[in-house]
Amino acid sequence: MGFMNKEQARAAISSLTLWDDRFFSKCLDGSAECASLMLSVILGRDDLEVESARTQGWKQSIDGRSVRFDIAARGSDGSLYDIEIQKAEEGVGSRRARYYSSMMDADALDKDTGFKELPETFVIFITPGDAIGGGKPLYRIERTVEETGRRFGDGSHIVYVSSSLAERDTRLGMLMHDLACADPREMHYRELRDRVSYFKETKEGITDMENEFDRVLKNVRQESLDEGIDIGRNEGIEIGVKKNALHSARAMITDGALPLSKVAEYSGLTLQEVESIKKGIKA
Repeated sequence: MGFMNKEQARAAISSLTLWDDRFFSKCLDGSAECASLMLSVILGRDDLEVESARTQGWKQSIDGRSVRFDIAARGSDGSLYDIEIQKAEEGVGSRRARYYSSMMDADALDKDTGFKELPETFVIFITPGDAIGGGKPLYRIERTVEETGRRFGDGSHIVYVSSSLAERDTRLGMLMHDLACADPREMHYRELRDRVSYFKETKEGITDMENEFDRVLKNVRQESLDEGIDIGRNEGIEIGVKKNALHSARAMITDGALPLSKVAEYSGLTLQEVESIKKGIKA
């Protein structure tokens, strides 16, 4: 460990939940079993089988705007799924859902393939609160023809999950409980419990997470050092140090690997300052 000692790393790992998007991606990356579970519960389907689930790298469109899917999964029937874990409702507007859906389409169809070959696509946003505002735990968005009320049937589906509104004794409620649970022993679903346990309780998994933290902090601190030196020359050391801390916190928040409490600890800022920075970061 170069940037965190063992005690700091273990404390950070122990506090992580699946609401931390980097940890969510880490746990579901390569786990078709976990993705199958989540999609089956959210979509209410017992016949759904996932062939692959991967953390999706940055996808860039023609105009230069890029997106990064938390988890991109492929069903055994060829359907494509994007599962996004979002702590802030302001980052999951309808236009963003539309854009993510279009990026999935663009990535699924090459120049020699006809439009009829486009697979069914599902963009799923899981948020702690009610992003749509209708007081429902689950929203399924489909295009319809206004004059007839019938579905357009273009194969594009968008789903929002309101974690706080899911009833605890339902399958969806138990899944939402597991997302917020730091202790894998208290999780309902074996698939998630086993995966989280691996990264929190096994030597190999803990080492993997420690290396992930080191990588994140190394990049953040190098960027901050470069910016801090430049600021220090032009505006004074005290201002440079403060902006260095703000830059570090912003970078760590954007990366998503650490809880906000740890971002505050490592940047030297207060938790309130870190939360304020988080609110100011645009999705």
